Amino acid sequence: LIVAIDLPKSSFAKNYYYLKVRDRASYAFALVAVAAALELDGGRIRQARVVMGSVAHKPWRSQEAEAALSGRPASEENFRKAAEAALAGAKPLAHNAYKIELGKRAIVRTLMRAARLI
Repeated sequence: LIVAIDLPKSSFAKNYYYLKVRDRASYAFALVAVAAALELDGGRIRQARVVMGSVAHKPWRSQEAEAALSGRPASEENFRKAAEAALAGAKPLAHNAYKIELGKRAIVRTLMRAARLI
């Protein structure tokens, strides 16, 4: 019987956001989902975590986006560069090419929210 679990304090606890983009609010499944967490030191990103959902057979962590953000200022321009890095090698199927641009925009919006810039 587990009665409690103690988790260490996370450096990402203050700056995170999850975005689920759906065709309609009544639909349970996402077209694209993004979870992002930032460890900020002033206005600079010490560490980042960027994970996408509904773009592969399982949630997909983008270490390319995380590397593009590390050590850089939290800004929309840097978030756009991270989104480009995340989806640089994306190969869409016949009817879902729209997800690449949708994914890029979702990454930027999620990071902007996580950094509390919007």
